[in-house]
Amino acid sequence: MLKLAGELIEGQLADHIARLDAHTYNIFEQVAINRPRLPFLPTGYITDSAYALTANRLYAVPFPVVRAMTIDRLMSRVKTLDDGKTLRIGILNDDGNIYPGTVLNQGGTVDCSGAGMKTITLDPTVSLSKGIYWLACICDGTPDLYRYVAYVSILGGYTTSILRYQAAGIYKDDTYGELPTFPEGGTYHYHLPMMGVRIASLD
Repeated sequence: MLKLAGELIEGQLADHIARLDAHTYNIFEQVAINRPRLPFLPTGYITDSAYALTANRLYAVPFPVVRAMTIDRLMSRVKTLDDGKTLRIGILNDDGNIYPGTVLNQGGTVDCSGAGMKTITLDPTVSLSKGIYWLACICDGTPDLYRYVAYVSILGGYTTSILRYQAAGIYKDDTYGELPTFPEGGTYHYHLPMMGVRIASLD
């Protein structure tokens, strides 16, 4: 690219850096806004089979963020209701070792007394820079959510001896209430309850 008269090298570099495909084309950086998004697609999928939550169990699914973005909703989908019970969904930071850590945003709660899509509006919205985050949930009941299964995972195999199944996330028994810093010693598993976000804008 020819340098225009009076153009500074800093401006050229800023333009170059801003172009996503300046060196390579990364399909994961191409993100649709204002549409529901799962943490790992296209490296995972949702099944129609039910995932029965265990009451007072904390679940976390990794959410890699490949470019800066702002999210305005958290969501899940109840398949079989549990009348009078509540599901909390929020966002955790990574602890630096691909394990869920401290709470970034408590998110909110949804009623499990009816089946269907459940949405939490984040106000204010949450801005995320590049990095790894975790979507987390905990419930005081045992509704069935839709099941999320990982094809390929940054967590590797869900046990140290089996490569056939990749870990979709981690769970650990806890106490229902506001999300805590994720406890140590969580159990890896190849399917977990479905959680997702809506991306409001790309920053």
